[in-house]
Amino acid sequence: MIEIKRAVSWADRLRNYQVILDEEVVGSIRPQGAFEYPVKPGLHTLYLQIDWCRSNKLEFGIRDNETLRFKCGGLRDFKFLAIIWYITIKRNKYLWIKQITS
Repeated sequence: MIEIKRAVSWADRLRNYQVILDEEVVGSIRPQGAFEYPVKPGLHTLYLQIDWCRSNKLEFGIRDNETLRFKCGGLRDFKFLAIIWYITIKRNKYLWIKQITS
């Protein structure tokens, strides 16, 4: 099972992020929402997408009956001031996702 919690992001506060697991859309996560999805044991790739922009890609391994937790969000702090840069040149870093170890 994977669990993803979405942080507050001013730029996308009204939009959902698509959750892409192994190059397949498996659902979406709403602003300040949470997403859960059952995952088969093995190696997987996970990222988020909104329009033509996306997050970094995470590769992870998961065992049977294991739950992995992730946190995600969009542009924050001073990065919001460079939104044009992020929706064109850095479009694969417009969103972010990271695994939470606790």
